[in-house]
Amino acid sequence: LGMPPGMPPPLPGMPTGGGDMDSEKLAQLRFQQVALQYEQQKHAGIAPEVAELAEHHGLDERATRALDEEMKKRKATFEADMQALWIGLEGASNPSGLLMTKLKDMRLGHFRGMSALDNKVQEFAKRYRLDAQAAVKLGEVLDKREDPEGDMVKIGKHLERSNKPSSLMMMLLRDLREGKPVKEPEYAAAIGSKVHEKELHKSRRSSRSREREARG
Repeated sequence: LGMPPGMPPPLPGMPTGGGDMDSEKLAQLRFQQVALQYEQQKHAGIAPEVAELAEHHGLDERATRALDEEMKKRKATFEADMQALWIGLEGASNPSGLLMTKLKDMRLGHFRGMSALDNKVQEFAKRYRLDAQAAVKLGEVLDKREDPEGDMVKIGKHLERSNKPSSLMMMLLRDLREGKPVKEPEYAAAIGSKVHEKELHKSRRSSRSREREARG
């Protein structure tokens, strides 16, 4: 059977019609083939690191190509820039739009890749279960503080007592931006917080040891 005009040639091993395959299945296979070819063409000539980031964050073709073009000029800071973009785009409602803003910052010299402090902030964010937005904002604010590591120790005391650490972090950022010192927490640990979990674990351990003593 001849192929309809405008259709791409079949993939190797794919039937060209007839046999047991019904037309619906055949059409589905052809659609998958066209989609695959489109994806390959879309990322043709794009750096694999850029293609991976684009796929993960669902970037459109325009944003992907603009990023690839810009990153070709930034070989010296490529890795730190890409790391910062992975984190900065996480959870964005419009990742392509946000990326275009970040590319503009790159051209104006305002964009900053991942630094040693940013890496510490990311470790801190994982430890205290902060979401991507809270982590990025914290990194931006701490970069302008005199003692960012000292601030993180104090902030940690607040976050470990909260069962909504990201929301609390966004509230604490207001004082940090204004240059105010981080105060000691003055409230009890919330149910579900890290401190509450530690206290539960401790009380279970002590009750088990009391039971063993009672039996002995």
